[in-house]
Amino acid sequence: ISPTEKRKQQPTRLIDNGNCKILKLQIGNTQKTNVIEKGISTITLESKFQWAIKNYFSDVKFDLVIYTTPPITLQKAISYVKKRDNAKTYLLLKDIFPQNAVDLGMMDKTGVKGVLYNYFRAKEKSLYAISDYIGCMSQANVDYLLKHNPEISPSAVEVCPNSIEPLSMNIDECVKSQIREKYGIPPGTTVFIYGGNLGKPQGIDFLDPV
Repeated sequence: ISPTEKRKQQPTRLIDNGNCKILKLQIGNTQKTNVIEKGISTITLESKFQWAIKNYFSDVKFDLVIYTTPPITLQKAISYVKKRDNAKTYLLLKDIFPQNAVDLGMMDKTGVKGVLYNYFRAKEKSLYAISDYIGCMSQANVDYLLKHNPEISPSAVEVCPNSIEPLSMNIDECVKSQIREKYGIPPGTTVFIYGGNLGKPQGIDFLDPV
């Protein structure tokens, strides 16, 4: 199931190429929107996913369910498939939420914001509870997860990094010049490669926009 935000105005549709089926599920806007809309869209995710599974995959038996954080609000949908199909579940823990929101000053553990924190913390623990295996991005993440969630069995957690070892790229200067010419990049200028979403969690405070 691959979600598509409402702003793209694409209805829910099933893509079937014979070898695999991909359900493009329309969800609310979660990116580049205000906090209220993002919150509502995130909270309603699990009901939308569960509806989609019941309506589009009622005749499909899943052996393995792989899901990622964020978001952490898919617990009911995953639990539904796990129970219905006796499936194994694997969580790719990319962000430890809501703690990362607290670290960034976007959420507090006390006061009014504490209510929201406790809600998401409960969803987080529920997600861990239904996960047969949890893959973390680093050993430090594994250590943190087990320290703050002692109910999780260490045997269920492993390092499963969302990255590869960088390879040495020794490119001939002539080839570099040809690439610059192809894309109209002037010689001597600095080239940046966009590597994905950049925000507060990526620690880009060192960038000083001119």
